Amino acid sequence: MAIFETADQLYACIGGMFMHLREDKQTQQQLRKQKFRVQFTFSAPTATISLATENGEQAVLFDQRIENPDVELIMSGDVAHYFWMGDINVMEAITKRQIVPVGSLARIMTLVPLIKAAIRFYPEHYQACQIDT
Repeated sequence: MAIFETADQLYACIGGMFMHLREDKQTQQQLRKQKFRVQFTFSAPTATISLATENGEQAVLFDQRIENPDVELIMSGDVAHYFWMGDINVMEAITKRQIVPVGSLARIMTLVPLIKAAIRFYPEHYQACQIDT
């Protein structure tokens, strides 16, 4: 059984995490001078979460593709869940094509502060999502 059976469940948990990070002061300080456009494209369930940050402002978009993202990360909902839980070896997942990065490595590396903050927050947030697994 999949972790997320519907796109709405994925948006509530993973999207909700990104919405929360917009309010986190520590994350805001790290992202304040960043400018990036990243798109997460999910399968099983089919969903898209797009993030854009510029001039200290962040947008989190559900089910909307952004034009010319700097980085696109393609993965299943289950892989995304384990990624944000910190339970997946990213390089191994990329090698096995469980995560497919599209974009320059340099741009992907600018996401490290966001990824670290999300991995720190997601396990607790997931428990609040109340999805039966």
